[in-house]
Amino acid sequence: MGFEFLLYLLTAIPGTVVYHLLVLLGLLPAAGIVLTEWRHTHNAELKPYLTALGGVMTIHLLSAVLAPFHLDTDSVIAIVSAPFLYAGELLAILLLVWAFGWRIWERRGSNPLVLLLAGWATLLVIASLLWYVDAFAVPLNYTTHSWQIPMWYVLSAVAAFWGAVIFFRVKGRGDEVQAALILLLLGLGAVLGLLGAQVLGPPLAVGEGLGRLCALVGYPLFAMLLYRSVLLDLASYRQDLHDLSEEALRQSQELLFLIEATRSIGEQLDLRGMLGRVVDSVAMALRADAVAILLTDEHDPDILHLVALYRVLGAKTEVPQKIVLNDYPNLKFALRKQPLLFGPEEEIVQLRTLFELLGVAEKGPLLIQPLTRQERVMGVLVVYNAPSKPQFTSEQELLATTIAVQIAGAVENHRLYGALAAKAQELSQLLKVREAELRREEAILESMAEGILVSDAAGRFILLNQAAEQILDVRREDVLNKPVKDVLSSPTLKSELDPESLVSLNQLFETMFALGDRHIRVSAAPVLLNNVERLGVVAILQDITREYLAERSKREFVDSISHELRTPLTAIKGYTELMLSGMVGELPLAYQQFMSVIRENTTRMASLTDNIISVAEIEKGRVGLHYQKVNVPVLAEEVINRYREHIEERLLTVNLDMPDDLPLVEADPNRLRLILDNLLSNAIKFTYPDGQITVGARAIYGTLGQPTYYSIWVSDTGIGIPLDEQAHIWQRFYRAENPLSLEAGGLGIGLTIVKALVEAHGGRVWVDSAPELGSTFTVLLPISRSQGFEVTA
Repeated sequence: MGFEFLLYLLTAIPGTVVYHLLVLLGLLPAAGIVLTEWRHTHNAELKPYLTALGGVMTIHLLSAVLAPFHLDTDSVIAIVSAPFLYAGELLAILLLVWAFGWRIWERRGSNPLVLLLAGWATLLVIASLLWYVDAFAVPLNYTTHSWQIPMWYVLSAVAAFWGAVIFFRVKGRGDEVQAALILLLLGLGAVLGLLGAQVLGPPLAVGEGLGRLCALVGYPLFAMLLYRSVLLDLASYRQDLHDLSEEALRQSQELLFLIEATRSIGEQLDLRGMLGRVVDSVAMALRADAVAILLTDEHDPDILHLVALYRVLGAKTEVPQKIVLNDYPNLKFALRKQPLLFGPEEEIVQLRTLFELLGVAEKGPLLIQPLTRQERVMGVLVVYNAPSKPQFTSEQELLATTIAVQIAGAVENHRLYGALAAKAQELSQLLKVREAELRREEAILESMAEGILVSDAAGRFILLNQAAEQILDVRREDVLNKPVKDVLSSPTLKSELDPESLVSLNQLFETMFALGDRHIRVSAAPVLLNNVERLGVVAILQDITREYLAERSKREFVDSISHELRTPLTAIKGYTELMLSGMVGELPLAYQQFMSVIRENTTRMASLTDNIISVAEIEKGRVGLHYQKVNVPVLAEEVINRYREHIEERLLTVNLDMPDDLPLVEADPNRLRLILDNLLSNAIKFTYPDGQITVGARAIYGTLGQPTYYSIWVSDTGIGIPLDEQAHIWQRFYRAENPLSLEAGGLGIGLTIVKALVEAHGGRVWVDSAPELGSTFTVLLPISRSQGFEVTA
């Protein structure tokens, strides 16, 4: 009766709470062990177990909490949670099947956890809805009338037996078999619970109690199985850790002296001192009796230098020492990047000289390792042992190779450091010289009276001297690295210079601009690299305010004098011509000659005054043109007649070469007369007596048969103009160096006026001349004002 009572008690509400708590306590130690192991190792194989244990424990914890509410079967909490109490067992079995079968799912390339949870949740939702309908529709004890209780037992049994079958089919592991047996036990418990369900009779009154008893046995067995698996994993990890520790200890012992040698290499810059410590470390690492390092000569490939030597006993050897490579064929062979290894029994005659160098008397194991660095051989490392010791092992040879690489790197670094130090010294001297040159250039630049401005390719000021600061009235720190456009366009600067013309400069450029009350001349040019790449612009500024004011005063004075002279000259000329005409009475012959001289000089003075006034107007940019239809032949006749007397005095012949059908030209007649006047005057002055002068004109017709341009020329058989002077004759006050020029006099401004007036009409003028062959000045004018050439300065 006691055992049967216990079974009945497990199905009651208090016993149900105890049942779930016992399951929870049985799984808790295993869960703690698995969690702790996973936190230490982060082993991915433990995550399925940890997930399953957490899920099963959560299910039973919730069941234990909800069970007391079922004392009142009509309460809402009891009705709502009832399906979960039976469905939870099914979910727990599914989680255990998934956890212990994760290797199976992994081999199959699938993970059924999501599918299992989704299926279980779907069943729970449908069953819960049907349960609630039955429970609220029939006001009876639902635990005795619901058909769902057997359904959950059946599903739990099927899930347990399905998992057991899967695990039994797995070969090669014992955990799956034991898990299958435990699942059979849980499946048996589900079958017994089914037989004890009150809705079925029940066939077995204590079936539910027996089923829970099976679960109380099965779940701890699962915990024990997990505990055993974790212990096996821990043992395996400990063994692996032990093996790794042993291997690490062995490698640490082998590399200890390598680290010491490497530390010695890195600590000292003195090569000999460093290599002396290295041979000591190598000897201890390889347990050698003698170690030597020999380096190649940087200038003579047939020489080696013994720079470090360690030995236990033996005759004293001088270090450093220079040796001839041909006396040591083994070392010569090793320098071809071929390591050599000799045993204690090998008898090689060529090794005797090497043993003598090492200061040892007996033959023994010998290792010769080349010191190579990126295909470059720096020397050799020689390691010797007494005859009683065995041949060097492959591990020792590998260690020697590693040390040799470190030594070669240190030697190369030392040599590079020496070369770098020498190069640095050389560069330091060059830098000092360059700094002195820069200081001298800077002093010259700052001492210049002209302002210097330099901009980069981006149009920013990068340099200006003290004179530029004074001329522009700016501070250097306010201008440097600032855009040229912003600086020159600043309202405070009040500059009339176009910044765009300076920034985009591609050729030599000269101009003058006003800067407030001052006048500045700027000469700028682009800075080109290899005549291709534009690096910026350099500009020279000159304050020419005093020169400008002096020039303006001179021009105003000349302009005023010229106008003052024109009035009396006009009166003198008029009265002279009146007297010569006989209107005031017949003059004696001598008086007539005097009056002719007065008239000629008055005409000359008037022409000179007109030229001076024209130059002044040109300089002011006020060349006013009053266009009319001009008959060029008639105008040419007037100019020739004006100089008729002078032409006859010079015994010259003047020809007029102009067709009768010449069209009229649209031009300023006074300006055109002045052009012809200057050209004819020059031809008369610079032509020897008995020479000829021709004044000609032709119309030039366009493609449509209409006259478009007018060509006027004045040619002579005079002294001609050398080629090197032809570019200068258009300049103001320029006079050629020849006797006729000195005899002719004049100011040298006639051709300047001609060029300015022709270009003002939109035309061009040029000269064809050669010494002693005469000159031809040609003027090309458009027929009408609508046509013309683009004239560039």
